[in-house]
Amino acid sequence: MKRARLVSGSLAWVLCGLLLGAPALALERASDSDITVWVKMALREDPLVHAEKVTVATDDGIVRLSGSVESLVAKKRADLEAKKVQGVRGVLNQISVTPVLRSDSDIVQHVRRRILNDAVIESQGIRVSSLAGKVTLRGEVATWAEAQQAELLASEVRGVTEVENQLTTTFPTTRSDQEIKNDTVAALGRDVYLVDLPISVTVHDGVVTLAGSVGSPFEKGRATRDVRWIANVSSVDNRLEVKPWEAQDTRKSPPHPSNAALRTAVREALAQDVRVDDLDIQVTASSGAVTLEGSVPNHVQKRIAQEDARDVLGVGWVGNQLFAETDEREDWAIENDIGFDFDTDFSLENLDLGVKVTDGVASLTGTVHDWYQKSHAAAVAGRVRGVRGVINEIHLSRTVEAGRAHSRAAVADAIRSRFKWHWATHWIADRIDVSVKDGVATLSGEVDSWAQRREAGRVAFDTEGVWKVENRLSVKGYDYDWEDWDSDFPSWGNDYWNDYDDWG
Repeated sequence: MKRARLVSGSLAWVLCGLLLGAPALALERASDSDITVWVKMALREDPLVHAEKVTVATDDGIVRLSGSVESLVAKKRADLEAKKVQGVRGVLNQISVTPVLRSDSDIVQHVRRRILNDAVIESQGIRVSSLAGKVTLRGEVATWAEAQQAELLASEVRGVTEVENQLTTTFPTTRSDQEIKNDTVAALGRDVYLVDLPISVTVHDGVVTLAGSVGSPFEKGRATRDVRWIANVSSVDNRLEVKPWEAQDTRKSPPHPSNAALRTAVREALAQDVRVDDLDIQVTASSGAVTLEGSVPNHVQKRIAQEDARDVLGVGWVGNQLFAETDEREDWAIENDIGFDFDTDFSLENLDLGVKVTDGVASLTGTVHDWYQKSHAAAVAGRVRGVRGVINEIHLSRTVEAGRAHSRAAVADAIRSRFKWHWATHWIADRIDVSVKDGVATLSGEVDSWAQRREAGRVAFDTEGVWKVENRLSVKGYDYDWEDWDSDFPSWGNDYWNDYDDWG
């Protein structure tokens, strides 16, 4: 649990919030028919969603998803992908979950053990019940983060169709509404995806109300997520209106914070996140590159700290050198728990995965069919109590279905098309050059922000026929040598699935 240290953000360059740097643009509203086509294309490219079983309809920018999928995770993923499409104002998710039938007693047993295995959840006495695959969680936990983690673990279990989270939290300390408001304003002002958007904040008895407008349903959901990790926030009343056709007019020139200012912003982001015990984390910053050193209580916090730093305005890369000082457990016990979580996880069932744990470091081997499975396996292993690190040596073996093979030109055209209808890259799609060779997509050109650079890489990586992304996009205002950066931060631009769970 995070030790007591609360910081209210105060950086002037954060609060003025300057991000994307594109001039004001007049944008016509996307037609409902175009939005429907774009959402279908997005779902087709996602390995978690069988798009042929999902029906998409759009009315005045509101997308309705219906049909069926085989897991609750796939339903959530379809919702998330639809929210990233340019022009979408909201998503009505009516997809039903029709998994392979399993007994409620098995589901309860598996959810309970996964909760016990988890490094984040310290609270005892979480009660689990299941009726026809609908899982209900009851009891009291120490933090909202524990409640969300329990819900995530339950949603990933095979056979679960719905999760009703009735877990309650009590705050060990009190904070004024003004303190919560200060932290909320600072958090939204630091977020590279939300900065400069016209969002107002009010707080009453710990309830945070957000009003104003954003450019996409994804940004609206992200605002709620950012606020929810702040200490003593009891709930969020998100009244933000989605206006895709107006959002770009609010974006101005990106700031180039000094190294000291960037370091302070990252420190404040870590301090405000109730999921991270940040007292033993040291932060250095240099021209957009941030390095985290020191220790955290478990491997999960190491990953969350990297995500927090990565999402700060002005951060381009994060070098994560944190050490997980977890309580020691026998290696065989850790191996057993990881194996159990793999066997009960919908996305990993029937895969031939191997686990070997040495001094708390889990080495993963085996073969999977897509990048999500590989990254998800590492995330699942990293959550288990006692894990200090994860070495992911899982092999990717993707087969191309008959009639689905594409030429280099076709894959490059598909990437360019996706840039044009993705909410974050729509504005700068014509400034990105794309080439593809042997499944490697190379992106070049200049964009206005690190967020655009990151999203362009993610969109390219998610495109069928792409195995790797060489992201050579430069960001306005930053002059760097690519060979030096790539040697210091080799993972960036290649594994865009690493943070999927956080985005869901």
